[in-house]
Amino acid sequence: MLELRMVANKSVEEIRDLAEQLAAAGKKWHFHILTPECQLNESKDYALILENSSDGEDYVCHSGKPYMGVGQELVKLLHGDDVIKAAKAEKPQPPSEAVEKLLKRARALMDKGIFWHHHTLFPDCRFNQHKGKWVIMFEDQERGEVIESVSDSEPKSDLQQIEGLFYSQKKG
Repeated sequence: MLELRMVANKSVEEIRDLAEQLAAAGKKWHFHILTPECQLNESKDYALILENSSDGEDYVCHSGKPYMGVGQELVKLLHGDDVIKAAKAEKPQPPSEAVEKLLKRARALMDKGIFWHHHTLFPDCRFNQHKGKWVIMFEDQERGEVIESVSDSEPKSDLQQIEGLFYSQKKG
């Protein structure tokens, strides 16, 4: 597990406000929602982590429930309003092969009522083992495996599909 760089415990409202300030200032930032069983999580709680890549600072908030509401707000702030809406379009662009595999698995878990999660690892993300690349990482706790999609540029179409599916889950 990686230690957070300059971690500061914040409330969910403070993290939302910080993300809005970073976005308005044109700084590089992104966030993670970590589940208790997530391999990136050192806590037994859900964790919302905001990475301020521009200033090398990380902020965290812990809870007994996933941060689905604020996560939905932050993903739109980060990738644009259409990142979730586009997944519901009549003819979405087909996903990459790796993302198709993880979407299929995510839907199978949803059919069983099992909450799943994924990570979008930015090229400079502290958790990214493929520095300089974009990674969509899907942790399948049921099978004990990780599915990754690695790309040179931001995988917007893939993100639209996976984010839309993730936020359609009813947990939290």
